[in-house]
Amino acid sequence: MQDRPYDPHPADTESENASPTGEERKRSRLGRIIAHPAVHIPLFLIGMAVLLAVAVLLTEPIARSVSGQADAASQEIGEHHAAPPPADPGDPYTISSLDIHPDRMFAAFFGGVFSDEETEEDEAGFRDDFRWRLEMFERTYGVDDNFTIRVYDGRTGEMLEVYTLRNLKAIYDATGETDWNDVDFPNRQTHSARLRDKWEARGVPRDEIVVRWGRANQSLESRERDEPFIQYEINLARRLGLSLLATEIGTVETFNQDHLVSSAGARSRYQLMPDNLRLFDVEQYMIPTVSGDFVRVREEYHPLLSMEPSMMLVRAYSNAVGHELPGISAYHTGPGNIFRLYQAYLRAHAAPPPLNGHVSDAYMWGVTEGFERVRAQSSFGRHSRAYVMKAYGALRATENKLIDPARMARVDRVQLRRGELITLDRILTALGGNSSINWGPDTDGLSLYERFRRLNPHIDLPRDERGGVPRDGNLRFTATADGDPLRFFLPDGAVEVLRRVGYDFFGDVFEFNENTYLVDSNEISRTDRRYERLVQRAGRFGFTAANKRELNQIVGQLDALALRNPTRYRQTQARVARLHQSIWNTRAFRDLMGTAQTLLSIVPNRRAFDRELAIADSLAAAAAAEASIEDG
Repeated sequence: MQDRPYDPHPADTESENASPTGEERKRSRLGRIIAHPAVHIPLFLIGMAVLLAVAVLLTEPIARSVSGQADAASQEIGEHHAAPPPADPGDPYTISSLDIHPDRMFAAFFGGVFSDEETEEDEAGFRDDFRWRLEMFERTYGVDDNFTIRVYDGRTGEMLEVYTLRNLKAIYDATGETDWNDVDFPNRQTHSARLRDKWEARGVPRDEIVVRWGRANQSLESRERDEPFIQYEINLARRLGLSLLATEIGTVETFNQDHLVSSAGARSRYQLMPDNLRLFDVEQYMIPTVSGDFVRVREEYHPLLSMEPSMMLVRAYSNAVGHELPGISAYHTGPGNIFRLYQAYLRAHAAPPPLNGHVSDAYMWGVTEGFERVRAQSSFGRHSRAYVMKAYGALRATENKLIDPARMARVDRVQLRRGELITLDRILTALGGNSSINWGPDTDGLSLYERFRRLNPHIDLPRDERGGVPRDGNLRFTATADGDPLRFFLPDGAVEVLRRVGYDFFGDVFEFNENTYLVDSNEISRTDRRYERLVQRAGRFGFTAANKRELNQIVGQLDALALRNPTRYRQTQARVARLHQSIWNTRAFRDLMGTAQTLLSIVPNRRAFDRELAIADSLAAAAAAEASIEDG
């Protein structure tokens, strides 16, 4: 498939000012509401018995809910990566049953918007607005098909009309085929304009008319495309301490279509910019063939090559901005815009300031009642506003569909040793007579060459209907191509078969199975825990010079750990921290530090809070020294 411009957020379907307000907002509230935690207050400092013990304790989160709830600090960063999935690895399961579902991870930080329980009203109106928007996107991705247009009154949250493109729907129901872009443009676009005119004529202000296009068909198609890879996304989210929302970025961006290229040049199903792809060593190069021609390789086209960079960026952004949800938003809009959102929130709440507040409140405010103020001070636009809500709607749309581990792509990513050379036809000939090799589901009747093509969508191999290996597709594999590692995929067990017949030429073999990306809890060091506590402090507007200095220390320690023990987990932790560090070295972060210091340090109680943090920071060196000894 040729590169083509692609806009992952094509429809201008919402008036940017629309927000239900006041008592009328309650008419459209979600039924899944629980009370928001009370305002956090500082923990008292535990008396010093042993200097090191105090240093460790003082780096624990300092805010705790006054309502008597258990401290939710572990949920802020998500200390879930060491726990295995709840189901037996071979049994089908649903994502709604997993411990890293956002309904479980984030209820304590987002005013109960991620919960099915309905309790007392919240005082903060922006939480009502946030729930209302979540409800819309749950309908968009999980209820309304791609022929549906739903219209709301943004002042009250009232649903005004549901319109269906019946003729197009009837054709699709009869044939099972359509082009969703053709359904949207001009069809739904034209009818949306007509519906706006209709409801404006009936007295609804035009900028309060909210239009949503259903995406349920594309949601299901997206899930089907992701079936071979979703287990890896879940495992990777668990390893990085992320929720399942991070697994929906491919759906929100491209409905998990790997070959789409945005008008800005973003690539892969996760829409990564070329500089980020190169940062994570996802490359493009040419492989020679026996015919003397070359075949192009675009590694971003393979989810098992682009998935890890995508989620590592989410983790780094989340660490830099203090929480995963604004971190996911930063994946789309950039962390600088999130920092500007925080500044707008702090200025809007300067009297009184959010003494021990959390960035989750700032984020919810910024995408609801504070949106116009944020938009005026940044490039945070309507697509940025809806990004996280779309991810949540997409997650809920398919959360109860069974995931069958038997459908996952069990493959090996391989690279030859330096100095070795072998052609594709020799590999396939050696594998041809072995019935124990599983090339994956739905491959019966395909030639070995076509099975290899399907396993390696990042290699632009020509089709061949004759059953052999065409000369212009007969690749000459070596360790590198154009100076980049030449990486391709073979089915599980193929490497051992090749070695048994004398083809022992592989230098690197990375296995993808049900255990890939999971982490042994023994790998998690005290430095990792220290890093988690730093991010927790950032989540409480701890954007300070002292925390920035501590991050620099942590980066050095994580780099040293990765050098001494270069496991995938250790290398990941070091790379995430370095990205975080680079974000905290930007002007946008320095501006946020200045705003936070100016507006939060003037309050006596906040000054006491900051003094407690300063004491913890002054003792961090002792904790760091001990951590280095233990981790070493």
